[in-house]
This record gives sequence, structure tokens and C-alpha cells, in this order.
Amino acid sequence: MNPSDFVHRHGRSHVAARLTPWDKRALGFGTAELTSIQADTTEEACALLEQAETWARQNGVDYLFGRVPAEALLLRLAMEQSGHTMVECSLTLSRDGFAGLPVIPARMRPRFRLANHGDLPTLQAIAHEDFHHGRLLEDPAIARALAARRTVNWVSDLLDQGLLQTVESNGKVIGFHAERLTDEGQHANLILTGATRRYAVLALPLWICALERLGNRQVKRCSTLVSAANVGVINLYAKLGFRYDTTLFGYRKFL
Repeated sequence: MNPSDFVHRHGRSHVAARLTPWDKRALGFGTAELTSIQADTTEEACALLEQAETWARQNGVDYLFGRVPAEALLLRLAMEQSGHTMVECSLTLSRDGFAGLPVIPARMRPRFRLANHGDLPTLQAIAHEDFHHGRLLEDPAIARALAARRTVNWVSDLLDQGLLQTVESNGKVIGFHAERLTDEGQHANLILTGATRRYAVLALPLWICALERLGNRQVKRCSTLVSAANVGVINLYAKLGFRYDTTLFGYRKFL
């Protein structure tokens, strides 16, 4: 097991967590994420959370975050009883296949290309100025400047991983797109996509072309995680035929 990961099991119940140095880099203090928790009773869940929090403190963590399904009432109760505060709500969305997408006029079709370091200042500026949703951005206890820095860093990390596409229209950068293929290229996780506010009218064509590109590569399915507060993007995904799968509540605790 990776030394930055934590797993504790008790019978059928378990809790898993990981350190998140990418968040620490932006926030300036230790961070970790609960990646999974399963228990049959609220008491078991509270005991598991205590184990995870002990591990987190031993690793210098000050901020612990985790998401649980909206219907997992006993886990939500355990979170509250353990001093975790709900700070955001996310939806998982997915689409099977890419047939039937809206037709885009040729003049509105953007161009995708692999991002390079010369693009980075422009792409980071878009992330800083035009992204307002996400678990850190929606946590009232986190300063906006620090949360925005996390998104800016994320863009740089995606570029370094070779996952970031720069999107242009008429020679101007209008946004970016990042995805990760899994299941031997059959499934795409849509990581981060956005158009700058100046070119908001091209947001729909940007998403349509991103999906068409997946279909052209024989990808069968795609999914994404969206903040429930990001109404504009949720409506956009609805126009594109995505279905709603699950609701997740995000909790955090300062240790």
C-alpha cells in the first residue's frame, strides 16, 4: 500500500483515506481525503472515522474531507456526530455513447490541441477568474484566493500529466478540456472543462466537440462529477443527454 494511503477494516466495515499534497500545496496546511467508508451502524462509522482522524493527525493533517452518498443516512449522522461539517453537494453524471449530439455550425466548431507550457498563463487565468465551484471554493472556511490557487495548480498538474487540451476558436484561446480514459479506453472520466466567460456562447460547442472526439476514438461511455451549485453546467449536461446518477454530500473537519 502507498505510504500516503490509509485503510482500516473491522469485519465488513472499512474506512480508507489518502493524503492530498496537491491541496496542501495550495492551502499551506496538511490535507487528506476520505476515499471510502462503509459501516452497518452509525456507531461503527464513528469508530472508523476516529481511526482515520488519528492516522490523519499522525501525518500532520489539519483538514480532512470526504464525500458520502446522500442516501447513506447512518454515515451522514456519523459525520455530524464526529464533528464533520457538510460544505458542498456534488452530482455524478454519465452518458452512454455519443450519438444524437446537437449539430454545431461549422463556424462555431472550436479546435482542440494538446496544451503546452506557453498556453499555461492563459489557461490558469481562465481557471482563476471563471471557475467558481468545487469543494474548496464552496467551503466558507477557505479563503477564495487559496481555493482558486488550487484550481490554478490543477490546470498545471493536468498539463504536466499530458491530459490537458487547449481549445481555440478563430485563433483565440477560449477554454480547455481534460479527460482520463479507463477500462482499456472504453470509458472517459471528464476531469475539468471550461470556457472563459468572454466566450461563454461557445461553451456548448466546446462540450459537444469534446464528446464527438471521444466517439471518434471508439470510447463507449463517459462520466463526470459536478457541483450541484453549478446550475449552468448541470443544465448544459442535461442538454447533452447526460443522466443523473448519484448525489454526494461533501463533509470536512479541521483536526
